[in-house]
Amino acid sequence: MPIYEYECGKCGARIERLIRNAGDIPKKCPTCGAAGLRKALSTFSVANASSGGDLPAHEPSSACASCPSGSCPYSGAMD
Repeated sequence: MPIYEYECGKCGARIERLIRNAGDIPKKCPTCGAAGLRKALSTFSVANASSGGDLPAHEPSSACASCPSGSCPYSGAMD
């Protein structure tokens, strides 16, 4: 079941709602009471199991040699 983000056209408040059916779609802004909420673009993240879920994994490249720690924090390798 998707979680959608809505934005109020009047006050700019943003809310998230779990939408199971059409009855779950918010009709009014909970902050100011105005009608006219619209779906907002929202971001999402993806955890990569190969890196323990903390950082995105990628293949080491020549740019990784420039990491001050001596190892690239995005390589998925733990020190």
